[in-house]
Amino acid sequence: METYFEVGAAKVNITPQSPMHLIPTSQFPRKSIGTSRPLQTRVIVTQTGREADRQQAVFVSADLIFLPRNSIASLRKQIFTKWGIAESSILLHATHTHSSPYPAYGYYASVYDSTLDEEFDNYIKGVEAAVMEGIGNALNGLEPVTIERGSGQCLFSSYRRKEEEGKWVMAPNDKGPNDQEVSVIRFKKRNGTTKALMVHYTCHPTTTYEDFYSSDYPGTAMDLIEERLEADAVSMFLQGCCGDIRPGIIREGHYVHGSESDVLRLAGLLAEEVTAVLERPLSSVKPSHLISRSQQVELPFRTVPSMDELEANQDDPGLMGRWSRKLLANPQFLTSHDTLELTYIQLANELSFLAMSGEMVVAYGLNIKQEYKGTTIPIGYTNGNAGYIPTAEQLEQGGYEAYDFFYKQGLPSPYDSRIEDLIREAISELVPSS
Repeated sequence: METYFEVGAAKVNITPQSPMHLIPTSQFPRKSIGTSRPLQTRVIVTQTGREADRQQAVFVSADLIFLPRNSIASLRKQIFTKWGIAESSILLHATHTHSSPYPAYGYYASVYDSTLDEEFDNYIKGVEAAVMEGIGNALNGLEPVTIERGSGQCLFSSYRRKEEEGKWVMAPNDKGPNDQEVSVIRFKKRNGTTKALMVHYTCHPTTTYEDFYSSDYPGTAMDLIEERLEADAVSMFLQGCCGDIRPGIIREGHYVHGSESDVLRLAGLLAEEVTAVLERPLSSVKPSHLISRSQQVELPFRTVPSMDELEANQDDPGLMGRWSRKLLANPQFLTSHDTLELTYIQLANELSFLAMSGEMVVAYGLNIKQEYKGTTIPIGYTNGNAGYIPTAEQLEQGGYEAYDFFYKQGLPSPYDSRIEDLIREAISELVPSS
């Protein structure tokens, strides 16, 4: 018997109405001076079955650098209270655009708790209201659909770790791993038109650091795609494991920051590839009963500094001094481990999602695609943010994602290299064998 399957979709603007801080560059604060590309939150709700056997899942993609953990906890509670949808069936995802509001406080712990910054917290509360509005609108617009899937390639992403003179630096490396696949999932109405799309790609949205709000290439590409589709269609971007992947805007062998024209160029490339995928025959995917579950993985830090060590380093003029002063001011973050949350949602036997609450490097995404033969789509920046999640090899090598980041953001230390085995074991327990 064929499974009855419905989808609702909605989009709500979340662009701030006044200037706010953006992520700093080289420790210099920035504030927005306007909007180049509006920020949106896009929602897709799926419903399997009817009445007593009805099962629902919520997919949210917001044009933000991250959603703080306290906000995720708040949204989960609100969604369950209002609609009875379980936590394991909710994906709260950020596209990770670096041109969205960022805590003026500048401390990475704001990822955990937005209340550390009043201005940022007030904005995030507005985002929560927009998400709830979007879910309500999506539920009101549920209608029967079929599922189709296709894939293509977009070649502007670049592996950003390179060994130079014995050190791992942020530089273009054509020999490093990369994931340039574009996965497109189409939810098609009975009349043959598009109800909604999911577009999955793997690349940091760091095209530009101009002082404007911008959804960068992901949101801009979704805008372009929606202009080509039916008036009510929603195209949602899902970010892959892009921790060590960035746009390949390169001059004389070095990365450079792009401009609004580069945002439009990269977005156009992605939108054109999605359009090309939709114009080719797509594979039909038969929905199944919804399966959803989640698991938490403790990620041990390599060491936890003592207060004496921090006090001894606090006057250092460089990175270690800033790190020490941050932790002395916020000793509650001197913890032995952080937590990575994994959430698995299966919509069909050939289509599932593995969402991870960290800034996963590309090796994790490639491994998931290979291990599950492309049936499971790996997503980062979802239901929290445990910061960069490097591989064991990268933690031994060092570099920004595996060393500098942890001290720059005031975390106790880099992760212990055991984390890769812990994560892979948890994934194998959570995701059924293909």
